[in-house]
Amino acid sequence: MRLWEIIIVSVGLALDAFTVAVCRGSTQGNLKKSTALLVGIIFGAIQTIMLAAGMIIALYPMLNINNEKIISINQWFSAIILFYLGIKFFRNAFKVNKYNERREEFFGYKGSVGLALATSIDAFILGIGFGLLRTEIISNILILFIVTSILVTIGLWVGYCMGNKYKKQIDICGGIILLAIGIKIICNYFNII
Repeated sequence: MRLWEIIIVSVGLALDAFTVAVCRGSTQGNLKKSTALLVGIIFGAIQTIMLAAGMIIALYPMLNINNEKIISINQWFSAIILFYLGIKFFRNAFKVNKYNERREEFFGYKGSVGLALATSIDAFILGIGFGLLRTEIISNILILFIVTSILVTIGLWVGYCMGNKYKKQIDICGGIILLAIGIKIICNYFNII
């Protein structure tokens, strides 16, 4: 995968954490910039760890295999993973959830870790897809860390300032991005692009 593709996939993946941050930010009575930044770093670190774990698990059995047939199968698995995640985002966007916006105290750093773990399961699954595509680990985790940290920090502030108004649109954007990259992988397989 090229750098711009990794950035776009990272944005699509981080939109899940962004949505959670918007929801949490909408409930905060008093949110400091330093707190929002630290929560963003927590989310970024956990997403990064999960992505790396998925990549390592996918790469381990493949270390000594250079069979062209296996590599092409890996492209299909990676595309399926991206399709699954994209459809999951769409499902979340149209799921009817009653969300009661109310002010509360800061949810704490332990709560941040729990939320980050809940949103990083997708990062683990994507890590397996990246590992199957044999993408570079260091650049992937660095990009995902930066993108997630920034988007979660912004998400907390957006939620704090505007409430939970745009959750559906954010989920739809994440789904479109992940589905588009999955389609691109399939097009590359058939040499369409």
